[in-house]
Amino acid sequence: MNRLIFLLMLLITSTIKADYVTPTLNKLILKADKILYGEIVCVDESVIELNVYNSINHDSRTITIIKFKEWNCGKRWMEYQVGDTSLFFLRLKNGRYQSMGGGNEGELPIRNDKIYVHASTISTAGFVGQFDRSELQIEDNGYNNPYNGYVMDLSDFWQAIAVIKKCFKSEVTATGNLFNIQHICDHSEFESTMNQNKILNWAITGLKS
Repeated sequence: MNRLIFLLMLLITSTIKADYVTPTLNKLILKADKILYGEIVCVDESVIELNVYNSINHDSRTITIIKFKEWNCGKRWMEYQVGDTSLFFLRLKNGRYQSMGGGNEGELPIRNDKIYVHASTISTAGFVGQFDRSELQIEDNGYNNPYNGYVMDLSDFWQAIAVIKKCFKSEVTATGNLFNIQHICDHSEFESTMNQNKILNWAITGLKS
């Protein structure tokens, strides 16, 4: 009986993993209700409070966010800790904000003006050779250590996010995929920035493909 239960649980877990599709970086940007980064100032049982340093579609200096709930196919790189700085792609659900992505793709650690982007959100696009692999080490030697991702300059990354959020829009299918992606500002507004910011160049190329 115990063996039967174990096999059933394994089958269910495998099915869930097979059905889970990692959100691309562009999907995180275009579907997010709020995008912001800041420092964790309070950790509660189910939520954290953040001092907001910079934001899109958010006016307050603080925000309360539901903690990411870990599961077999999605774990955070470390436990939430006061003093940590991260960037969050957030969706509003039942009046509360929570990070996007079942694999914790919507929470990105920040260290020393560098941001660490989940490998799974950009690896499928085929342009990752221009970015440096992350060597971020987590002191508690927990899950995802070293961090499985790519390290980028925070200011360039934020600039790319702001341009895409301002200048593009997309409809969303029932399964959460982007379609009918449109420009909503003139190409001249971001052309020079695109030539100087390789993250933005990469992201817009992905939107056009």
